[in-house]
Amino acid sequence: MGRIGASVSLPYPPERVWRVATRIEDLPRWMPEVVDAELLDPPLALGSRARLRLSAAVANAEVTASVTELVEARRLVMSGSGGPLGVVVRVALRPSPAGTDATVDVDLTTPPFLGFIAKEVESRLGAGLPGALQRLRELIEAEPA
Repeated sequence: MGRIGASVSLPYPPERVWRVATRIEDLPRWMPEVVDAELLDPPLALGSRARLRLSAAVANAEVTASVTELVEARRLVMSGSGGPLGVVVRVALRPSPAGTDATVDVDLTTPPFLGFIAKEVESRLGAGLPGALQRLRELIEAEPA
């Protein structure tokens, strides 16, 4: 499978965006198809694990992912799997004159014989990711400065 992604420019410093975007328990409030999320090994650090439960539209999959890269207020990479679904999520923040440019990329993989499931997941996540970044913006706006 391929990579889906979306970007947004936010009028906030990277530290403020990071604080909201990396709060694992809040992922269901803004990430498409995530209905429950739990940080299993707090605080968020290299090697920390998170469990994400996905919606019925993606077979109620439960994905356990680990932090494989973490650069405070700049970059977070988590990878994991749930059943036949492999997931790598990358969040990148770059300071900009207007605040922060944020990008979220998701790589999905499945065994070849389950490609039809992977295509459905990719379609749903791809359609929902731009709206997700708008919901992230709203969460940041509601966050105390």
